[in-house]
Amino acid sequence: MGNGGMEKDSKEKIKSRMEYLERTNSWYFIALQRLASLGDLHKDFKLYRDPNFLFVSTRKFLDQLLEFQTLAFYLADEPDNQFVLEDCYPESDRDMIEKETRTQIEKGNFAWALRQNRPLIVKDPDSCNEIILHTVATKTRVVGMFVGRFKKNIQKIPIEQLNLISIILSNTAHAIENGSLYKFVRDQNENLEKTVQKRTEILENQAWELKNEIAERAKIEEDLKRSNQDLQDFASIASHDLQEPLRKVIMFGDRLNAQFSPEMDGKALGYLERMTNAASRMQTLINELLLFSRVGSKARPFKTMDLEKTIQEVLSDLESRLNQSQAKVIIEDLPVLDADEVQMRQLFQNLISNALKFHKKGVPPVVAIRSHVNDSGVCEVMVRDNGIGFDEQYAARIFKPFERLHGRSQYEGTGMGLAICRKIVKRHGGTISVKSQPDAGCEFTVALPLKQDKK
Repeated sequence: MGNGGMEKDSKEKIKSRMEYLERTNSWYFIALQRLASLGDLHKDFKLYRDPNFLFVSTRKFLDQLLEFQTLAFYLADEPDNQFVLEDCYPESDRDMIEKETRTQIEKGNFAWALRQNRPLIVKDPDSCNEIILHTVATKTRVVGMFVGRFKKNIQKIPIEQLNLISIILSNTAHAIENGSLYKFVRDQNENLEKTVQKRTEILENQAWELKNEIAERAKIEEDLKRSNQDLQDFASIASHDLQEPLRKVIMFGDRLNAQFSPEMDGKALGYLERMTNAASRMQTLINELLLFSRVGSKARPFKTMDLEKTIQEVLSDLESRLNQSQAKVIIEDLPVLDADEVQMRQLFQNLISNALKFHKKGVPPVVAIRSHVNDSGVCEVMVRDNGIGFDEQYAARIFKPFERLHGRSQYEGTGMGLAICRKIVKRHGGTISVKSQPDAGCEFTVALPLKQDKK
């Protein structure tokens, strides 16, 4: 084969590799979006009133990953130690799926899948199609079992897709458990109201009953809070698991660029650049998500700290950006207070970086940081800049995750910086607010207690 043929083969291999990396990158991006959208289930109170709504939503997630002919959910009937087929789609396959499930129970596959908390794929002896069994469980409780029948024979399912199935079903289990807790709390509230109305005249004689019910309600609310914390930890772990495949996409993209860029035409180089940029943006987004989730889960104890010293250290870290933009930072007297020093660094680094990012074109940034302590022992720290500002009607929006008032082409970022600030301040028992007008800069006010319980 001549040089021309070898060159053609080389280009074909490069093109094939780029197409594979493009597909892989697209798949992980979509997977991250789906993973992030799982949290929306817990914000929708329809699932607390109607469990079938949760099953419909879960089916959509699963069917987007793999092509299923039948999807069925069994719920555990704990008093009877039985599993009841609660949802089957399509409904016409109910008898078939129950027959197949009985077969898997007899073979011991059903019990094996319950213990493993990972997918088990077996052959349907009647249709020769593969069937997947996967427990629906939290760390402490088996909620049910998912049984899915594929439309066609599958050679091999990538481990990433199997992991996503596990993530989705674990999230479903937590949502079902949260729904049960919510219903229990709601029922307790209704019973409490009836009891108060019925026994108002003999309240003193029945006070102990009321105290017991209130204590039980508080316990349930604490359980619900703990369950939500488990979900937050789960999101952190799930985001962390996506880091390694992303690093591979970026690494192979860099190798392609380093070794084969002279042989690529402009179109191919453009595709490669778009792929690596998208992967880098996704990696940054995952890091921000991890940072957001760790505000509560990886927090350090409060200790007495010098806020002015901490902000000076932040300015030292930002020295290059400050010099590049010719920025001026004015710091007035700042207090000593009880706080998580690492989180205070993150909080004010985000606020100062925000001021540097959104400065007016051709106007050096000026950032003024001052404080005021009120009679209640609360310190208000004001961070004001001379930047582009914004319409104050969007003030609440900018503290939400992924919210941006400007396109990525204008200003880089993930939309997580101020959401992290708000979560840090909330963890410290404080508040954060902002005042702004277009072309008149912003003033963020962070209100923090001077003294904290250090236990």
